[in-house]
Amino acid sequence: MGALLGMSREELLREIRLLLSDGRQFGGADAAVALAREIWWARPLVWFSKIPGGMGALRSWYRSIAMHRSCVAVSCTVPEVTKRV
Repeated sequence: MGALLGMSREELLREIRLLLSDGRQFGGADAAVALAREIWWARPLVWFSKIPGGMGALRSWYRSIAMHRSCVAVSCTVPEVTKRV
């Protein structure tokens, strides 16, 4: 996926990424809002993003949440499975 988006693994793990079929890509809160446009029950997030300052607040909240989450994939390696004969 990193090659498709032109991003390193570390960049991909920094925030959620959304790649649309037309080639547009979104990250973080922008990806959440773009996805919310496609889900009827998530439309309030789209409406909130259109309020003056709303998108800025969403981006700030997203960054805050992203900074405090733990990412097991970054700190742990997956052990290699050995075949039993």
